[in-house]
Amino acid sequence: MKNRLLTGLLILAACAVAYGVFYVAGREPKAVREALAAQDAMHWLRVEFKLDDTQFAAIQRLHDDYYIECTDHCAAIMEARERSAPAAEVARLEEICESAMTAHFRRVAALMAPAEGRRYLEIVLPRVANYAHHGAPSVQVHP
Repeated sequence: MKNRLLTGLLILAACAVAYGVFYVAGREPKAVREALAAQDAMHWLRVEFKLDDTQFAAIQRLHDDYYIECTDHCAAIMEARERSAPAAEVARLEEICESAMTAHFRRVAALMAPAEGRRYLEIVLPRVANYAHHGAPSVQVHP
């Protein structure tokens, strides 16, 4: 009986330690958690991809400039949909938008350290094909 109790306690302790190790190891860094909590994509970008002040300022300028272009693309797509434009026209407008987004993302990646830029593109490029074109992408991050 005494051995069973001791064995049970050791198993529980081992499980608790394993849980603690995996919890700590699997958690995002504090700065990333704060960016996600604030839904601040630019802060997340800065922390996640280890951007220095110069890189971050250049990327911020790119994002600010591209936001205007992106808004124009999405407005054209939404207007075409509202007037029931031919599917080929809507598809052409979506393709223009997706090409512009891809080019923008590649310019952003080029300002990062090479490994970080590749990782950034692995995250963002797959999302381009699935973008709904219902308005310019938000700078909000959703965990």
